Amino acid sequence: MNFDILDNLTKEERDAVIAILDEYASNGNSTTLNNILYQDYEEIPVDIGTFLHDPKYLGKGLIDAEGRFTLYPYWEDLLKEIYPDPLQPAKYNTLALTGAIGLGKSTEAVIVGCYELYRMLCLKDPYIYYGLQPIDLITFAVINITIDAARGVAWSKMQSLIQSSDWFMQRGTLTRGDVPEWKPPKGIELIYGSQTRHILGRAVFWAFEDEVSFIPTQDISKQIEKAKNLVNTATTRMQSRFMKGDVNPTIFCLASSKRTTQSFMETFIEEKKRNESKTTKIVDEPQWVIRTDKNSKEKFKVAVGNRFLENELVPLDASDLDIEILRRKGYQIIEVPMGYYENFRDDLDIALTDIAGISTSNTTRYISGERWSQNIDESYKNLFINEIIEVGNAKDDEAQYYDFIDMSRIDRGLLDRPLFIHLDMSLTGDKTGIAGTWIIGKKPHKEGTPNNKELMYKLAFHVSVKAPKGHQVSFEKNRNLIRWLRDQGFYVCGVSYDTFQSADLAQQLQAEDFNCTTLSVDRIVDRLCLPYAYFKNTIYENRLIIYECPHLTDEIIGLERYENGKVDHSSAGINSKDSADAVCGSIYNASQHADEFEFDFGEDLSLITEVSTTTSEENKKQQILVDFEEELKKVSSPYSHILKSQPNISNENLGSRFYLAQGIIIP
Repeated sequence: MNFDILDNLTKEERDAVIAILDEYASNGNSTTLNNILYQDYEEIPVDIGTFLHDPKYLGKGLIDAEGRFTLYPYWEDLLKEIYPDPLQPAKYNTLALTGAIGLGKSTEAVIVGCYELYRMLCLKDPYIYYGLQPIDLITFAVINITIDAARGVAWSKMQSLIQSSDWFMQRGTLTRGDVPEWKPPKGIELIYGSQTRHILGRAVFWAFEDEVSFIPTQDISKQIEKAKNLVNTATTRMQSRFMKGDVNPTIFCLASSKRTTQSFMETFIEEKKRNESKTTKIVDEPQWVIRTDKNSKEKFKVAVGNRFLENELVPLDASDLDIEILRRKGYQIIEVPMGYYENFRDDLDIALTDIAGISTSNTTRYISGERWSQNIDESYKNLFINEIIEVGNAKDDEAQYYDFIDMSRIDRGLLDRPLFIHLDMSLTGDKTGIAGTWIIGKKPHKEGTPNNKELMYKLAFHVSVKAPKGHQVSFEKNRNLIRWLRDQGFYVCGVSYDTFQSADLAQQLQAEDFNCTTLSVDRIVDRLCLPYAYFKNTIYENRLIIYECPHLTDEIIGLERYENGKVDHSSAGINSKDSADAVCGSIYNASQHADEFEFDFGEDLSLITEVSTTTSEENKKQQILVDFEEELKKVSSPYSHILKSQPNISNENLGSRFYLAQGIIIP
């Protein structure tokens, strides 16, 4: 020990130090030291573990209706790291909590605030202890993006915990009203706010800024500036009022789920890491690390890209070599518990952000041009000879959409396949997008992998209809196309349309026995656009066969996903997505009928009846199937509606293959 430091002490202080050393040498503890430490306390604070579990403190508030302790072990371990000694300041001055959603980040920050408030109330006089003037106001503050959010989330959680505690309720006061609020004693205030002015002039000891990266503005630079101002205002007041020498007893908590790589929380954390801050504790974890009940031994892999590489869901049957190639390209490979597989398959970028806690770029290019092109089959063409046609409702405009269809391009073997049509309609301005997609079976089984239940699709056609200047798109011609397709022998199983001006179209087509459905491909639920998420999956899983289509391709690769989940065309790219919406809608509508058309890829009755003829019993089975086929041909033709209305047309004119209700194709 360096005894030179004793020279700077008064005689009384030197005597006290020597007495403390003697007591430790003799007994292993010091009554003199305890008296010095405890002389400022009205009550000696308990350790953090007792504070969490003892019903006298927060124990009752952290127990659910079934008697289970609700704080995840990860957070309790972190609290014990922050508070190794109940009489010493927190180990860190800043607690930055980010990562996945649903982890209990705000609960952790609130518990920190409750413990700091508890320890301060244990003091005889906090103002004397911290050397503050009576005019100062010691403040514990909850800050959020709006005043309602500040009061409705962390503030309510803090009030609930405090009001569940006998210790807190024996101190302070409870206001009257519909929503009682607990007020602390000893000149301490507990407030909430959303602006820097809400904490100006106050001696802030603890502050919690919740969802700091979700300032309500579309301008990232403005969002970052506001967040910086809030953080700087709070931390500056903490240091100016409470810091003595190099000891700062205050703690500032920030929490935000992942947003984008440009958001404030991301830049804040990167700066702290770059400066190797010793006073900042950063928590940045995926769901399954903190919520261990979500973890599992079975994992799948995700290739996390960067500003140059799009994120990829690695196929379940990918080899070690495939993984190594991805790494060499610059991908980071993460392993995710299998229970999350559908979430990542439905929308990879949202799952990475919300579940894995990995930030994406501000707007994400939604579909890779390379992955789209892998689905192109050059052996067939769009039934429409042009991707964009100009047809309107003028009296002298006699053109019909089907005038632009080349039926010589169709594979007649596909006529009986279930066809789903979607119309993304408009009057003027935007074009009306129309697309048709066939269900052609389940994805072919790959040896060594589980049977695939996902459907395969083939794009039959798409077109964007533009109204001539001064005119509108004709709704009647929209209907005429669908009627014409059925008359040509197409098995039109479903027609979907967005909500714009669609009631009249639906009523007339339903009266003609068409199955009509309203479908908005732009509908967002929990930041997920389901139709486009499914559409993307069919592309990335190579379950969609398409033809060469330059305009549609430009629309597809120009799509971007925004933070709210919306999928839209890029402002810097092609200024339309009419055909993309139509194709997406036709596939999504088809997917809703998966159970009806779950036949295997390329399956027909000839495959089903290919049985061995080695035994007479098996020959009988084959004959029964053939007899059954003949009976079914009489009643199950998908063209019966045509045959009834046009007796001159025969089955032979309509093709040689027929569809049955449970997915069997009969030759």
